[in-house]
Amino acid sequence: MTPLKIFGAVSAAAVVAAGAWLWILIFTDDFSVAYVAAYSSTKLPALYKISAFWAGQQGSFLLWLLIHALAGLVLIYRKVSAETLSVYFFLEALLIIFVATNSPFAANPAQVSEGVGLNPLLQDFWMAIHPPIIFVGYALLAVPVSLSVGALLEAPASRDWLEPARRWTLAAWSFLGAGIFIGGYWAYKVLGWGGYWAWDPVENSSLVPWLLSAVLLHVINLARKKSAVLPLAHIAAVFTYSLVIYGTFLTRSGVLGDFSVHSFVGSEIGLTIALANAAVLLGGLAIIFVRAKKFPAGRMYESYGESAFAVLLGMLLLIFVAVIVWLGMSMPLLTRGTAAVDADFYVKSTAPIALVLVALIIYSFVRFGRQISLGGKIAHAGFVLGLAAVVISSSGETVTAELSNGVEAELAGHKIIYRGQIFETRRKFYVYEVDGQEVRALTKLRGNGEDAAREPAILKNISGDVYIAPHPSQNLLAQELILERGRFAMDGELVYTFDSAEISYDAENNPVRASAKISVTDGINSETIEPQIEVTADGGTSEAIEIFNGRRRVRLTGISGDKTKARLEILPALAEISSVPITTTLSTKPLIWLLWLSAAAVCAGTLAAVRKEP
Repeated sequence: MTPLKIFGAVSAAAVVAAGAWLWILIFTDDFSVAYVAAYSSTKLPALYKISAFWAGQQGSFLLWLLIHALAGLVLIYRKVSAETLSVYFFLEALLIIFVATNSPFAANPAQVSEGVGLNPLLQDFWMAIHPPIIFVGYALLAVPVSLSVGALLEAPASRDWLEPARRWTLAAWSFLGAGIFIGGYWAYKVLGWGGYWAWDPVENSSLVPWLLSAVLLHVINLARKKSAVLPLAHIAAVFTYSLVIYGTFLTRSGVLGDFSVHSFVGSEIGLTIALANAAVLLGGLAIIFVRAKKFPAGRMYESYGESAFAVLLGMLLLIFVAVIVWLGMSMPLLTRGTAAVDADFYVKSTAPIALVLVALIIYSFVRFGRQISLGGKIAHAGFVLGLAAVVISSSGETVTAELSNGVEAELAGHKIIYRGQIFETRRKFYVYEVDGQEVRALTKLRGNGEDAAREPAILKNISGDVYIAPHPSQNLLAQELILERGRFAMDGELVYTFDSAEISYDAENNPVRASAKISVTDGINSETIEPQIEVTADGGTSEAIEIFNGRRRVRLTGISGDKTKARLEILPALAEISSVPITTTLSTKPLIWLLWLSAAAVCAGTLAAVRKEP
């Protein structure tokens, strides 16, 4: 094994060890590490402890590096040139710098016995797997650019690198596409706004490399047959990976902080990523320019009726779309944070191009179908089907109405009845009956009882989805009482007397739990309750206690250090909450399942095409 391969293997082992160590810290609840305290907690389920690894900026960089290093092990044992490995390990070194600059192993300056935990919005299966699949795509795209630049350094006229680059690009494109589609499904299923793609700048930062990797893939295929296309393949490889890093810069530098709900807060790493992006793009283009004289001559196509012309025209259309999306997502950077474009900009500018592209794909199927592999046919058919599904599913109705409990209403052609709310620990459900079938909208609750994350109710049919998003009622507000020990206070109907309190401390003398003994009377009957509150990093967690057979619900929200005062939150009875009319938005999504089917077809067809072709 050469020294370069030994270096790669040792580097991969070190990265794997770092990744394993971070998971150990998370699973052992080591809150002396700032990253663990920020994204994990003792009560977090195992699945989300795993995904806490990449929940924050520091961990996601380590995940990217980990996948990159594992892919490097595959390259080490494949027959690739020293030049290719050198380029690949240079890219790995950039990722190492990202991790070192923003380490997930930094010590926590505060001593805490409990972590903040994962954002409730991220506590979903699809969101747990979305980031690693995206980063697999990012990491694998480093291989084609390494093969490209390696070939430029070794033998610029060679086309030997094209076949392995084709297979790696297919795998990368499939994983990146799958990650994008899963993110869209998560948004549709969890966020409750009724859509799956908002043209958010952070969403677009993954879309642009995916579009360009499709260009790279088609140009590579064409360059295997037409030597004159070889320069385009090199240019496409450099730009594709450069835009992966550029998208990372946009999302991690804080530039989009005011324009994207997904963006990370700003940090010093932004400059580091910008310099890395410049090194990859300018360095790659410089090498192409220097070696340009050694590229083979020839024509890219002989006539307009040739398949090569159709491929190049299609790729030009994809580049137009990528440039439009790039301009839109870069607007906050280009205007220095003073402007951003809305979704209409993308729809109006890309829709005509997409229509022409669909027509070109259909024409190519009819004219050149025999030249397209089975996997390619499945992927292209899935792409066309997906665009059709976007149009069809957008043609549904959206109606907003106030629904009373138990009263039937007809909305958008569907009979709907609101059946009230069901409360569980840290969760509540809005129950609906749609065309005789029960569906539930979920709201996850914070420890203090506030809404944390909402998921709509979705009734799935062969004709499409019925999508229901409740709007939380603002009519029933909690009442806060401050009780002093030995004295009483009223909520308008009941009398509360604070009798005593207890506070428990940990080994570092930090409060971890508090309880209060409170007497309650309505003038005739009396009860004694002992509500508790657990001290957490985000304030405190306490469960509501029902009193007088559910007539009221009471939560303890605070105890003074000298135990002379207690703060209570008086909540309406569950029956009262369910009896209040609820505003509901109902949308129909005709044949939206075709969109998810098309996404599966695109990814499956692409993976099927990875096999070696003649």
